Amino acid sequence: MKKIVNVLRTLVLLIGGFFYIFIYGSIVLLIAALLGKEKGKDFALKQIEIFGRLAFKVLGVKVFVCGKKPDVNANYIVVCNHQSILDIPMVVGYVGPTPFIAKKELAKFPILNVFLIKYLGSELIDRGNIRQTATAIREVMRKLKEGYHFVIFPEGTRSPDGQILPFKPRSLEIAFKSKVPVLPITIWGNHLVIPKHKLIVKGDKTGMMFGDLVYPENFQTEEEMRNYVEGVIRQNAEKLKEVIEGEESNC
Repeated sequence: MKKIVNVLRTLVLLIGGFFYIFIYGSIVLLIAALLGKEKGKDFALKQIEIFGRLAFKVLGVKVFVCGKKPDVNANYIVVCNHQSILDIPMVVGYVGPTPFIAKKELAKFPILNVFLIKYLGSELIDRGNIRQTATAIREVMRKLKEGYHFVIFPEGTRSPDGQILPFKPRSLEIAFKSKVPVLPITIWGNHLVIPKHKLIVKGDKTGMMFGDLVYPENFQTEEEMRNYVEGVIRQNAEKLKEVIEGEESNC
């Protein structure tokens, strides 16, 4: 019976995802264009947030959210572990429509790339192009001064089994140099819902946990701060796993 349910969820993912992103996404872009720059952006961002939460509801996946998100008006960089293609919908749905610092490959997805770049203000990095990477980082630094939040996946890739991978060297250098606080967010369960390199829904529970803000000025080096943040995310992964497996409503 469970296999049949998972097959149905997978069909919803494939068919629903296509219609929502390409059909409804096109409609949203058209309405946003008609509303004008400011109202259009507000409308598009709201639809992105709705999409993030709706993705889990439509798939029949229960999301446990632990901890408290800080004031959205406060400036911070979200640092999050990476498990699945569901991580981006989870972040924009439950953290908010926040721009990403991500690999340039995301630009290959039509409609989706417009939302990520034009409306979210994400910066995509070509790791093989030093000049482009430097330009993108300068743009991130500029936007941070304007109050933007950004999301970083410091592992650099999705974990195949959910275990936290070592953070890449200098992955938090932007936060450290700009003295912008880091918000550690732990995800656990998305790898069980949709595993890496697969488009089949296999689970029905996942969750995320907000950590406390981490302030760069409390550390001597980027490495020291990076190791601390990685440790927080690892510890919270164990706590979150217990919450999800025990289906605790209060976490």
